Amino acid sequence: MSNRYADEQLAIVPKMMMRTVTRREQARFDKNFDRWMRREWNGSEMRAMVACLGAVSRACGGARGEWGTLTDDEQQAIVRYFGMAYLPTRAEAYDDAEEFMENEIRCNKLSVKEFAQIMVLTFSPPG
Repeated sequence: MSNRYADEQLAIVPKMMMRTVTRREQARFDKNFDRWMRREWNGSEMRAMVACLGAVSRACGGARGEWGTLTDDEQQAIVRYFGMAYLPTRAEAYDDAEEFMENEIRCNKLSVKEFAQIMVLTFSPPG
């Protein structure tokens, strides 16, 4: 992982998802995310998400692999999580996506579909 703030994000994002994040952690997350968006993507969230989509879809096998079995909502949830937690750089987005696959999916013995469904539930509004 080449973004030096990504390790911190990886510690904060699960707390955000479980809704146990502190204000200080949330502020740190926001600062890291904003810095990443400005420095790496010239403030363009669209560019960042397109790069994340390309990297993650490729790491998940592309349209003919596991990625192709996901719904749009599942794909969006994975891309959102990957971008928030890994803060991939332009130069290392694919390598970061491979690391994401290893750390989040393979190590937890999940299929891409199972992980995607967890992410959809996680990003759904509470209630």
